Amino acid sequence: MTTPHERTDGASCNSPDQCLPASVGTAEHCLCGLVGLLCTGVVLALYYPMLVTVTQPLYVLSSTALIAIITTLWLLTWLGAECVWEWRTARALTEP
Repeated sequence: MTTPHERTDGASCNSPDQCLPASVGTAEHCLCGLVGLLCTGVVLALYYPMLVTVTQPLYVLSSTALIAIITTLWLLTWLGAECVWEWRTARALTEP
């Protein structure tokens, strides 16, 4: 026998998947983006001299490579923060 779960709006549902919110709000996206930006800033503060040394052989394209690396790092940490947020939210909503 399954026990009904409660949704965030007070209605009941039969499976935990029905209890999950339909979409993530703007505040969560912005917060995850900010977390990703802060993490990227910390990594850059530690490894910027190494990144400059690695991209220096590219001469004129070294600044473009730096921007591409920094943007990729930020987007990956943002995506990671979103995945962790979703995983923790789904886990909190489906626990009995």
